[in-house]
Amino acid sequence: MTELRMTHEWMPYDDPVPEVGRTGAHVKIYLDDRCLTRNICTLSGEGRDHMYVSLYPLAMWLASSWWRLHHEVLPGSEKSPPHDWRMSHEMVAATMGFVWPSIMFSADDRNIQVWAQASQESDGDAVRFLKGLNRGIHVPREAFTQEVSSLIEGVITRLESVGCKAPELSEIWKLVLHDQNDPGERNRRRLEAVLGFDPEDCPPALVERAMELEKKIGAGSFSELVGAHNLESGNRLDAVHSLIQAEGIEGAPNELLDFSVDDTGKEPWRAAVSAARKLREKLGNHRDKIEDSDLQDLLGLPTKELKNRVSEGRLKASVAEPKDGRNMKFIPRKKHPMAQRFEFARFIGDYVRQAVRTSSAWLVSADLLTARQKFQRAFAAEFLCPIDSLVDYLGGDFSETAREDAAAHFLVSDKTVDTLLRNNGYLDTYERNFGMPYPLAA
Repeated sequence: MTELRMTHEWMPYDDPVPEVGRTGAHVKIYLDDRCLTRNICTLSGEGRDHMYVSLYPLAMWLASSWWRLHHEVLPGSEKSPPHDWRMSHEMVAATMGFVWPSIMFSADDRNIQVWAQASQESDGDAVRFLKGLNRGIHVPREAFTQEVSSLIEGVITRLESVGCKAPELSEIWKLVLHDQNDPGERNRRRLEAVLGFDPEDCPPALVERAMELEKKIGAGSFSELVGAHNLESGNRLDAVHSLIQAEGIEGAPNELLDFSVDDTGKEPWRAAVSAARKLREKLGNHRDKIEDSDLQDLLGLPTKELKNRVSEGRLKASVAEPKDGRNMKFIPRKKHPMAQRFEFARFIGDYVRQAVRTSSAWLVSADLLTARQKFQRAFAAEFLCPIDSLVDYLGGDFSETAREDAAAHFLVSDKTVDTLLRNNGYLDTYERNFGMPYPLAA
């Protein structure tokens, strides 16, 4: 798992705001050996690993955004998230006149996902940051908490040592620590953040409803469903409640799916590929395509009901609710036959990913970029179209026509074939210039 490090060397300077000037520093931010603060001065052309900023605004931003940074997922959309989400998750919101790198943090199960974008030449800033990321990198939540806490407390200690009071930062941090140490308040702050609210800004009645719904769905699935409905114009809880109340199809997942997956410390796709191959081994089908009937049998879904089902509008997520025994109520959302195959494979992936299943273990498939959803997509791709079988089928011909034929053979989309080939090095990987999961332009 990737290590996040934020180092600094105090370099104070004169500033009208004492707490800003006294906490001037040369700051470096690393993900393992990648320096995200590597920059160049556009006037002198000098390159360096550190940025010369005040740590006070960064500490204020981290403390003020604490709960949302730790518990609010990235919304399920390729469009830019709402302004208030970005202000709580993008480092540039620390501002106070300083140029900050475009680094974004979002909650993700046991981890914090980190994204970064290199500066664009058109930005016009005096400092251009040179390092970005082409995908989100996972940092263990505990390690993130420790690093951020250390930075905030280091700033408070620094100000105290030079006789400069910063009552606002100290008060915010005291409240964070108090709520962290009180189980009831910690749970309330967490739910407020999941719902997209700052501390104590969420109506109490909404928090109570969230507690009830989360108890029914489970914390992990609740967070994913709320994230999937983040851009709803109305109440997200109403949208989630409406989804899970929709008519579904009852099925009983096959006992072949009762095996555990160890994804601890692994990239989601690696664990997913291993799980997909393990299930194919149990099925005795290592290389051939998976038939529709195979997918339906694994989930225990009746073919007749599937054919007669009418989808209810355009849903934001697919869910499966545990019922009595092995039974589950499935609420699919995909309508196209090819997309529905992939969706069923994602359900299977979500089922086997849960090493310990309880009566409250819901399945959730959504358009999020969380580790859970990445696992599902990687599992579905490898399960339906094993990379080794795909390469053998293509026989060295990676032309567009050959890839289309392969997609038709394995009954998957062209996008699935291209993604598999690209991720395994058979097609060129297109660099993402923006380095974020959404455009930064307002």
